[in-house]
Amino acid sequence: MIRVSVVIPTTGRISLRATLDALGRQEQAPPFEVIVAVDGGPVPDVAGIEVVRLPERRGVSAARSAAVERAQGDLIGFLDDDVLPGPRWLAVLTERLGAVDAVAGRILEDVEPGALSRLRRLAFDNRDRVNGATVDYLNGGNFGVRARLLRQVGGFDVRFVKSQDRELARRLIGAGGTIGYAAGMVVRHRGAYDLAGLLCGRYRAGKAAATMAAAGDLTSVGPRSARETYGANLAVLALRHGPLIGAYAALSMAAHRMGRRAGYGS
Repeated sequence: MIRVSVVIPTTGRISLRATLDALGRQEQAPPFEVIVAVDGGPVPDVAGIEVVRLPERRGVSAARSAAVERAQGDLIGFLDDDVLPGPRWLAVLTERLGAVDAVAGRILEDVEPGALSRLRRLAFDNRDRVNGATVDYLNGGNFGVRARLLRQVGGFDVRFVKSQDRELARRLIGAGGTIGYAAGMVVRHRGAYDLAGLLCGRYRAGKAAATMAAAGDLTSVGPRSARETYGANLAVLALRHGPLIGAYAALSMAAHRMGRRAGYGS
């Protein structure tokens, strides 16, 4: 009997192999299956792993949804194709979902040379520092949810090109679900960052936040200040981590504000 279905969307990055290898080394894992969801592009060589493929690029939400349709587990875990789950990732996910309806795990950023990678590490570390036992968000690179509730609320909303996971969290909470935080459900992330990608992502996150806030409350809209995002105001960030970090943080917050002002769909 399949207890957990692990869904991994991909566009074909070679890092997928390392993610799958890490899942193959899980300790005290329940019976589980892995479903790779290919968002357009060629099917990766992943012998023994179930693969669903969208014929054209439709976005991460559509890819995840296609995999969820095939999922047999009563718990569904989600990973990105550029993370390495820790050896007890599945065990902790299963344990926490015995007490809550969904669970968000910890992301450890492997810092590459460059200020943008260090800035992202600050955001993840600050999130871990301020989280309580329950949270109001999910992060697609590391979370799990009860399959029944996921399907009950309609799954992912493909209209959101950013913050799809926060938007899902919002509906889960609205349906009476609880989201726990599990620092022991850890993944390591290594990404390549550039300034254009940072600004585009933050702008889109701002637009998504504006859309959700327009619904009448601030559940899951995310942090809206440098202190909430990175753990300190811009001046302190520059003093502690250097002027380049401070400058990138300022640009990040400016892009997010522009997205909030633009609203969704512009």
